[in-house]
Amino acid sequence: MNWRKYSMGLAGRWLAAVATLALAGCASVSSTAQFYFPYTNEMRPPKPKDAPIPIFEKAPRSSHKAIGRLAFSTTEGWGFLRKSMEYNARQNGADAVVLRSADARERSALVRVPASYDWVPVSGPAWRDKKGRVYYSTTYLPIYHPGYTYPTTWTVTSIDAEMIVFKK
Repeated sequence: MNWRKYSMGLAGRWLAAVATLALAGCASVSSTAQFYFPYTNEMRPPKPKDAPIPIFEKAPRSSHKAIGRLAFSTTEGWGFLRKSMEYNARQNGADAVVLRSADARERSALVRVPASYDWVPVSGPAWRDKKGRVYYSTTYLPIYHPGYTYPTTWTVTSIDAEMIVFKK
């Protein structure tokens, strides 16, 4: 059996990854909970929805403990990433977030729009029969739209953040 015919090449894998990112781009902030990895088995009660969650670029000087990690990529932008960090921190009872790394990179691809047909109604001619009655007709004409390909670029943003609690 020729496995090359059935295996996905590098370009196919790349397109599958792009499709996954595009579908993940439609996700809600709550769906990012799947990317949270707890460091301990200790469960903490969730914080209220309006609880402020500071996001630090480096670990604060005050005594704290890391309770989990959130790392993922999206095409939704920085606003979505900030909201997802705050959401996951609140859900897991964290007091703050330390953003270990953030990265944004451009991805390019070709988008193919397939050819299609539209059917447009056109009023046909009217005619009279021998008794003087008028008849009308409608004809549907096909309109062909050729397919085309165009390049597109989007920004993929990644984060790696730790959820922390302050020691009292």
